[in-house]
Amino acid sequence: MRLTALILLILPILAFAQSGLPETEDLQQQLSASDTAPEERAWAYIQLARQHLSPDCPCYQPDSAYHYLREGQRQYRKLSNRELRKAGQLGYDEQQVNQLKQDIREEGLKYYQAKGSSSGVAYYLDNYGRLSHELRTEGTKHFLELRFRELQSESQYDSLKAFAETFAPQLKEYLPSLQPQLERAVFEAFFTTKDSTNLNDLFRLLRDFPDAAPLLDAPISRALSEFPLITKTENILREADHRDLPKTVRVIYLYHYFTGDWGDLIGFQNRYPFYSDSFNLKRAVTVAQLAPDLDLGFTDDRKDAFERYIELGAPTQKAYFALQQYIARDVEAQNWERALAKVEQFAGYFGEKDERIQQLQQILRAPSEGIAPRSLGDTLNSIDGEYAPVLSADGQRMYFCRNRDGDEDIYFADRNPIGWNYPQPITALNTQSSHEAPLNISPDGNTLLMYDGGVVEYTERTVDGWSPSVPFFPEDRRPDWQGMSAITADGEAVIFAARSIDCIGARNEDNIDLFVAYRQADGQWGPPINLGTTLNTPFEDRSPFLHPDQRTLYFSSDGHGGFGELDVFVTRRIGDGWTEWSPPVNLGKDINGPGYDWGYRISTDGRTAYFSGFEPGWKEELYEIGVPEAHRPIPVSTVTGTLTRQSGAPAEALLIVNDLESGEEVARVHPDPQTGQYCITLPVGKRYSYTVTGEGLYPIGNHIDLREATGTLERKENITVPSISEAREAGLSLPLRNLFFETDSHTIDPASHPELNRLAQLVQDYDLKVEIAGHTDNQGGAEYNKALSQRRADAARAYLLQQGCTPAQVEATGYGLEQPLQDNASAEGRAQNRRVEIRFRE
Repeated sequence: MRLTALILLILPILAFAQSGLPETEDLQQQLSASDTAPEERAWAYIQLARQHLSPDCPCYQPDSAYHYLREGQRQYRKLSNRELRKAGQLGYDEQQVNQLKQDIREEGLKYYQAKGSSSGVAYYLDNYGRLSHELRTEGTKHFLELRFRELQSESQYDSLKAFAETFAPQLKEYLPSLQPQLERAVFEAFFTTKDSTNLNDLFRLLRDFPDAAPLLDAPISRALSEFPLITKTENILREADHRDLPKTVRVIYLYHYFTGDWGDLIGFQNRYPFYSDSFNLKRAVTVAQLAPDLDLGFTDDRKDAFERYIELGAPTQKAYFALQQYIARDVEAQNWERALAKVEQFAGYFGEKDERIQQLQQILRAPSEGIAPRSLGDTLNSIDGEYAPVLSADGQRMYFCRNRDGDEDIYFADRNPIGWNYPQPITALNTQSSHEAPLNISPDGNTLLMYDGGVVEYTERTVDGWSPSVPFFPEDRRPDWQGMSAITADGEAVIFAARSIDCIGARNEDNIDLFVAYRQADGQWGPPINLGTTLNTPFEDRSPFLHPDQRTLYFSSDGHGGFGELDVFVTRRIGDGWTEWSPPVNLGKDINGPGYDWGYRISTDGRTAYFSGFEPGWKEELYEIGVPEAHRPIPVSTVTGTLTRQSGAPAEALLIVNDLESGEEVARVHPDPQTGQYCITLPVGKRYSYTVTGEGLYPIGNHIDLREATGTLERKENITVPSISEAREAGLSLPLRNLFFETDSHTIDPASHPELNRLAQLVQDYDLKVEIAGHTDNQGGAEYNKALSQRRADAARAYLLQQGCTPAQVEATGYGLEQPLQDNASAEGRAQNRRVEIRFRE
């Protein structure tokens, strides 16, 4: 600040001195001379201030004038009484100096006003001290006006909004007339640069500008129609004047009306009294009172009441539920034609484009596939009641819940050649004080999701068994209620059912939606994201099961068209994200019935669904049923086996699965820490690599090509992984199975780069010396094969050198057909003989 002031003092002096005016030269000499008397120095500064204030002076600069004046006053205050008298003799008059200061302040404002820059006026307001009320008011008004016009021309929402928030007190005090213009500019910028269909952004805009509710009514109502988060909207608008938001309130009403529930309608009427005579609300309330008690089901003596209500209540969901009950006995008797006739009798009341009616008609008209449920037998089922089946991806273990006199515990049973072994409780997870049930298991079989006393938790398999379970979400992100959940193969996302403020439609106990959450950098799960209106309805959408193909999602719903309280649906993932899905399709009359069909878990081969159901006169039991072919998932292949150390002990390692074409990581597989068993599930249509990774371990790997596969492939592969020290000490030769060359060429396929990058890093980190050894089969001459194997080994070596390895660390040798691993008589043997190995050297 002192340096700045010095520059401001010196530069104008030099400029004025160069103009040749004697007075300026004299003043400069006085300030420069060391023997200038103090009173003369003070007076020189005042004179310079006068000169720099004059527009006719070449050195005109109000800022400099103000600085000279302040310096002159500072020098004056240091004078002794004797020096003060001398200063007065020179012409120093305190009253005139104060008037000069006021003149400089006024001229400074004119100067920056003329420049037309808000930054200049802001500088003036900040640096010209003790401004009069009039000057500060005029300057502040000018600053606000200039800054607003600058931001308005840029039309940037964030900048305009920040201006409105930062200067709200000043706008209110000095320039209230600008507020309407500012609000319009903020809105114009918002709708130009922001996503005007995003409800959260619109709500923030309404929060910041509550008086602008009439302007925001139309965009909020449009956004709410597209993504009807009714409960969240009602919470946010609780303190708003609803008379300013008629279009938004109408959308809210439609979702209360659509339930058909009398209580929902009365609740709406109480919350929005100004609209009690709008939207035909009174008629809707009257019709809702006519609804038969659906908890009692349909009976012949209430036939007229059902018919009358369906006619008057359509297209509400309650009227649709009544129609489902009206045809339930025909559905149970498989009298499809009669059920269809009844649906068509009332279809017109729901409207020609009602998707629920269209779906119901389609299901009734479709031919049956003749599949029927089968009990899993007395080995698994008991007199206690079993439900919530969860099948491991390899199909070898079944988890389920057994209810013994109200005590719900988790059990498991392993498959044997003729069925299932007797179930065993998982004592590490079960308690006498709480209720436990399995919800899902990760594709690798080592993370179990479970329900524990109303909270979804997860547990990891360890060397000592299952770890203590921990809540899935931290308390601040936990939904009001969370149900069935499914973790993706890469462990980076989870799909789950929940009841929360972010559900589609109006709030009620049965309004449950499907959500996704992503794992964050700290390992915690991020906030739930609603999967949208393609899957979710204003009613019950729950029990998600993500098949190991990672593309096909099964869930249950009573909001889409179907037979009963809950029907099972299937949807397919669109693209590579987790929020876009195809329209759900009902699994049909062979799977769904008038009751609750939920909790279905599909085998990895996609042919069998496992679920629980009530045996007449009995408790729940475990069943299986075939999956209709049209609704099966993408074929999935498996690679299973054990991952062990050279000692035979299970390896503390991880299998990383990559898409070889894109390089994208698609799965992380944890072997069983007690046995080393692992299971990799791979959808057909791609080429994959899988690589062992672990502290101090050699990253041995392999690949599987499913690009041309049309069915499932089951590969068995036991992997023995050495440590780096073991490989070096024993001079092991290990195959580079994820190194690929073009046919009859030494050109390296780009899909090989991850394998070679890992090897290069390994060689450098551990200061290894290795030999790249190329081998071929016996197809072609020995000389040709030896040359080809040498070129391939050289190409691999050259790549490693490019990645930072030194020539002394890497040798390359081509052995041709000299060292076969298998008999070249078979195609399989020849494939194993065509290889590149890494050999460790001391």
